[in-house]
Amino acid sequence: MTATIKYRARKLFQIRIHRPGHIFGAQVGHKCRLLPRASAARVARRLREAGHTVTIDPILVKLTPEQVSWLANRYPLSM
Repeated sequence: MTATIKYRARKLFQIRIHRPGHIFGAQVGHKCRLLPRASAARVARRLREAGHTVTIDPILVKLTPEQVSWLANRYPLSM
């Protein structure tokens, strides 16, 4: 008998840098890191201050309870 995993839907955000002449932006972060909104906004603000054109794209993901608790510990003020 296998245990069923109850996934939780969360909206996480990825940051993209748009370079002149390119149609799609390049993702920022190791393995296109997905972040909570507050953390993504902080990173995007710093990149904009450095002169980059940046967007924050929302992505709906399904997380296991372990992943949810890890994100809550890693980004305590964001979740």
